[in-house]
Amino acid sequence: MNVAEPSPTPRADLARAMPVRPNDTEAPGLSGGRGAPFFGHTLSFLRDARELVWSKSRDHGLDFRLRMFGLPLVVVGHPDQVKTVLMDREKNFSSRLGWHHAIGELFARGLMLRDFEEHRTHRKIMQIAFRAEAMRAYLDMMNPIIENGLDRWESEPEFRFYDAIKQLTLDLAADVFVGVRLGAEADQINQAFVDSVQASIALIKKEVPFLSYKKGMDGRRLLEQFFSERIDERRSGEGRDMFSEFCRATTDEGESFTDRDIVDHMIFLLMAAHDTTTSSLTSVVWALAQNQDWQDRLREEARGIDSDHLAWEDRDQVVLGELVFKEALRMFPPVPFISRRSMDPCKLGEHELPANSGITVCSLVTHYSEEFWTNPMTFDPERFSKDRAEDRAHSHVYYPFGGGAHTCLGMHFAYSQVKAFLHQFLRRFRVHLPDGYELDMRPIPIPKPKDGLPIRIEPL
Repeated sequence: MNVAEPSPTPRADLARAMPVRPNDTEAPGLSGGRGAPFFGHTLSFLRDARELVWSKSRDHGLDFRLRMFGLPLVVVGHPDQVKTVLMDREKNFSSRLGWHHAIGELFARGLMLRDFEEHRTHRKIMQIAFRAEAMRAYLDMMNPIIENGLDRWESEPEFRFYDAIKQLTLDLAADVFVGVRLGAEADQINQAFVDSVQASIALIKKEVPFLSYKKGMDGRRLLEQFFSERIDERRSGEGRDMFSEFCRATTDEGESFTDRDIVDHMIFLLMAAHDTTTSSLTSVVWALAQNQDWQDRLREEARGIDSDHLAWEDRDQVVLGELVFKEALRMFPPVPFISRRSMDPCKLGEHELPANSGITVCSLVTHYSEEFWTNPMTFDPERFSKDRAEDRAHSHVYYPFGGGAHTCLGMHFAYSQVKAFLHQFLRRFRVHLPDGYELDMRPIPIPKPKDGLPIRIEPL
């Protein structure tokens, strides 16, 4: 049987009945100020979200309030409150309602925009595409594409890394996720992703010609057409790509995706995997170029594996590479703001929140708290070593992939992809930054260096 919508449940019914607009009642006791007239903190957030939340956490503690887009927003950064929201034992915090304003239309019905029983049912089907056998096949598909990409880089050793890795991750997504070499369509598909993601922070969320939201929705429609036209052939084929796996995925109970489900999930998954991996690899390469000693240590580790390509069986040998990846994710979490909406009145710490309150869990606050991290502004992968294990000081002091029922389904895929890239990259090149370089990483909607991260690679 196909699954379009699970059987109605009281919580799902309540979530669907909730108003789209969150409550305008501010949580008593939480401080943070009201910001500028009319705009509140919106313009400061768009200008420099990182500095905004850091300044608020310094002045008001790890939990505080902002006023965004004309409405109050509770920002949660203390691990105790982060755990309450992400684990959601009472099924009170709706992800769909939390994300609706930003991406409700752009990435409609993606996994992050589903709640409770509906979310659990869809996630169960989707997990079939992330089983070990499928993951092994994905890694085998990735390795030659990475090698071809690095071959191109060698002929032009000075470039902007973000742009180059974005193209490479698009190539990987095309082959591993979709099962096609996009060729001439690559630029068009890439622009659809860019426009859709950028539209998520548009001030005017109406399809006005020439404005970013209209471009984003046009990108959405292009992707819908792209996937819907290919479903039948994938469902009857034997492809090992993720798109084909989704088309054929069936649980032991006979549950599978409808055509609409497949389109919605693929659009969201491609955005989530493509842009977040682009951002994360950019952070890692900046860190290695900035810290040549760590670059040498990771290169030695990569050379200790007797293969130009990282095999599935060897991925656990990349120990130091994993430490660096974790630290890069701490400093530049790919989804620094995780949105939720309270369905019932609730208590977070000492503060009472009314029903329908807008909430954002902010890893930029938690990951930089001096209460839990040693010198948090400093790049220090050893903090994740077994001896120090600062990430285990609290179950929710570190959550670059979210938490609870909505923990990123592609987390292990991301680790494999990053390890496979670093294995080849560091065996072939030494990477350098321009003299005196200062990174300006813009955190929203997904972290991206303002200048694209200019680098120089030196063949070894």
